Amino acid sequence: MRKLAILTLALFLCVGTVFAAASKNTGKSSSSSSSSGSFGVGYSKANFNQAVSGVNGAPDLSFDEIAGRYWFDDKFAIDVQLGFGSGDATSRFLIGGKVIGNVLTINNLNIYFFGGLAFGSFTLKGNGRDQDASVFSINGGVGAEYYVLPCLSVLTEMGIRYISLKPDGGNSFDDFGVYADWLPQAGVRFYF
Repeated sequence: MRKLAILTLALFLCVGTVFAAASKNTGKSSSSSSSSGSFGVGYSKANFNQAVSGVNGAPDLSFDEIAGRYWFDDKFAIDVQLGFGSGDATSRFLIGGKVIGNVLTINNLNIYFFGGLAFGSFTLKGNGRDQDASVFSINGGVGAEYYVLPCLSVLTEMGIRYISLKPDGGNSFDDFGVYADWLPQAGVRFYF
């Protein structure tokens, strides 16, 4: 999966360089960020493992996400994520969304606040049977999006989150706290 992420990032950088060169030739501003009506797609990594770090035999709850971000204007955007993952012990699926409010723009850097919801499921594999479980999360925090090129940004977010894990036929587990303690959630967006 790491190779795929590196390959995707390299592809975005190459294509972004081509679009940046084309925008110079057409007179399009290269310093515009989060312009009205812009739509971006990209990759993010969501990690819920901190919520279950103290649970014995806890599954891997990290999700690779395909994300779409739409800026209605310079101050307001929505972000929709579709997460997935699989491994030896689990298969995972997540869908979520965020509302984003840009509070500060400095050159090619946007600082924003966000609030979001996510719903998902995972299947624990092992001991001769599969066990399904659901995940619910509500979060809020602060993020930064830096435009490396006019059509390519890298971003990071951190904040607080409530997470609820409910295995079928088992005890539920709830957690509230800060996420992205030492490694913030990160991603990349390519804007059209």
